[in-house]
Amino acid sequence: MDKKYLSVFIKTIIVAAVALAINYGLYQLPQLKGREAGFEYPLWGIYVFFAAFSIIILGVLIKIGQKNLAQVGYAFLFLTGIKMAASYFLAKPIIAKTIEFPTEKANFFAVFVLFLAIEAYFTARLLNNKQ
Repeated sequence: MDKKYLSVFIKTIIVAAVALAINYGLYQLPQLKGREAGFEYPLWGIYVFFAAFSIIILGVLIKIGQKNLAQVGYAFLFLTGIKMAASYFLAKPIIAKTIEFPTEKANFFAVFVLFLAIEAYFTARLLNNKQ
């Protein structure tokens, strides 16, 4: 695999680690202290899930881009749909919770949007670099 594509994976992991550290730091603030203890899934587990999915999606998009650039957009939409379906099943217990503070729901969907933005950014770069 080309070094420029390897850097995509490394950057994704770095962004995930920095975002996790910031997110974990937010839960150390006095206003939010202890709220993550009642979460359905641990904070790091959500990040690992989305980071793994993003790396897989980006890897598949890079392979498809090397063979047929015209199919990258369709593959992105298809793979994002699969990720959304998997995220829905993962988030079902979180959505069903009736809690006073919806911190876990907001956190889950913020992490989802973060990794979706990462995938969209690198997909756009992949498409623009080949033209």
